[in-house]
Amino acid sequence: MRAVLVERPGGLDALRLVEVPDPVPAAGEVLIEVAFAGCNWSDVQKRRGVYPDPVSYPAVIGLEVSGRIRAVGAGVRRLAPGERVAALTGPRMLGGYAERVAVPAAYVMRLPPALPLDVGAAFPVVALTAYHLLRSAHRVRKGEVVLVHSIGGAVGLLLTQIATAFGATVLGTVGAAGKGDRALAYGARLVIDRSREDFVAAALAFTRGRGVDLVVDSLGADVLPRSFDALRPFGRVINIGEAAGYPDFAIRPKLYERSTALAGFELLHAGPGSARWRRGVRYVLGALAAGRLEVPIEGRYPLTESAEMHRRLEARGVSGKLLLELAGRG
Repeated sequence: MRAVLVERPGGLDALRLVEVPDPVPAAGEVLIEVAFAGCNWSDVQKRRGVYPDPVSYPAVIGLEVSGRIRAVGAGVRRLAPGERVAALTGPRMLGGYAERVAVPAAYVMRLPPALPLDVGAAFPVVALTAYHLLRSAHRVRKGEVVLVHSIGGAVGLLLTQIATAFGATVLGTVGAAGKGDRALAYGARLVIDRSREDFVAAALAFTRGRGVDLVVDSLGADVLPRSFDALRPFGRVINIGEAAGYPDFAIRPKLYERSTALAGFELLHAGPGSARWRRGVRYVLGALAAGRLEVPIEGRYPLTESAEMHRRLEARGVSGKLLLELAGRG
């Protein structure tokens, strides 16, 4: 089968289309014929060799797919060949940029008939991350104010929709003018252009000096320490990435200024297959099928153009998801 392999970390030329042996599902696994594979910032980090968790190279990257089940391993009972599914690619979050992938059954989600396969590959990471940030890492309440950095990105757009549905007020930041238009359409009350405005001053002005209840930060660098200045007393920052670079600051003084808290987040800690995980999947799939939730898809690329897909994501102009299209209909 064809797959996009990273033999060693590097630039766009590190993405090589090669022939590799077909995977064979082990006990408890499902083999998926991939229709679409989602593109995520962590894929870029793995290609570059800067992902926070260790990656063994050579590696086929890609952590979310959709398609049809081709075969099931021993012990798999609730899933059958031919079913339309979405999936995360397992605890190592690798293998999705390929024509077929074997994943643990707990990571597989049966798709409702009304949900197309492209949406099936676009939603798992961003929608489940947004849900569990607001329901597991933090229990968002009606009336809370949530500040989302990079609100125009795919996770930010899903956070906007889900937090608004739960009764929160959503503010956001972007790195350039115009990148927050879609977030405003989805219900954000204010989008702050960090290139032209101090986001801390804007958030404090919006909340009349009180500060926000929660900041979701995917940027790191100098944005993370300043996020504490936008919090109310006993507020919380949840860090989900370092897209702008790793921060370098003394955390203890920031925490004690207003008795605030810092947390990290990893989606798989929600426990694929657990009751908590199933609640999130039910909520997200139900909202997508009913049209209450949208995952905007910004582009589709053939397997031969994975480098161009990464180039576009790295340019920071995407407001939604990019997909590899392998066998996209059905």
